[in-house]
Amino acid sequence: MRKALPFMVLLLLAAPAALLADGGQDDAVTREEALALKTGVKAVVEALGAPPAGYARAKEEFDLPTSMGVDPAAKVFYLRETQATFEFTSGKSGEQLAQEYQTKLMAAQAKGDYAEVQRLSTEWQQTMMTAMSAERSKVTVSVRLNHNPYQKIDPEGVIWEAPGAIALRTESSDNNTHLLLAFDPKALADTKKVSLVDLGEFLNTPAKRKSAVRTIVVELVGPDAVVTAWAGGVDKGKILALIAE
Repeated sequence: MRKALPFMVLLLLAAPAALLADGGQDDAVTREEALALKTGVKAVVEALGAPPAGYARAKEEFDLPTSMGVDPAAKVFYLRETQATFEFTSGKSGEQLAQEYQTKLMAAQAKGDYAEVQRLSTEWQQTMMTAMSAERSKVTVSVRLNHNPYQKIDPEGVIWEAPGAIALRTESSDNNTHLLLAFDPKALADTKKVSLVDLGEFLNTPAKRKSAVRTIVVELVGPDAVVTAWAGGVDKGKILALIAE
């Protein structure tokens, strides 16, 4: 126990230095700053373009930071990741179909057209049976602000590249295709000179604003033809314009 005490003392003495490496303490993200980050995510999704034909947004989930590391003396912040996930599906869900038929049934009942009510009821049962047996296609879109994917580049997996941006296929453990779109005007200034998407250098330097955006990473997961076509139509300029400071 006595031998362990000096080591524990060293750890306690080293702790403040470790804390100072990321600002020393946290500073709360205000609602206005959180809204700015959320608005940035929405702007990225808009710049992706319209979803593939037949697909509609079915779900969205935001994970916004509540604090950032801060160095009070230098009045700078250490950025933390902002993340959101969007799910797009083809075809209509059982809930959507139910709402549509409910509207039609109410209209028929209001007219006193009970033959139409009977027809719609039968049609509804058949439609639901078909919908339950059909497999709905899904595309998942993940948007991350201030994220470093640290992803190796397979030269044969590059879909497109431009100054400040690159899109590539990544390894998949399922039947879906996984695409990674990375945007960083500094780290990816010349994509032909890099074999690793490492966006950490500029990302880890302190920022003057908690709502600053240094890097943008988008992941598309879904059927190969669908996600590849979607990635091909991305407005790279609009997304790069969102990166500031």
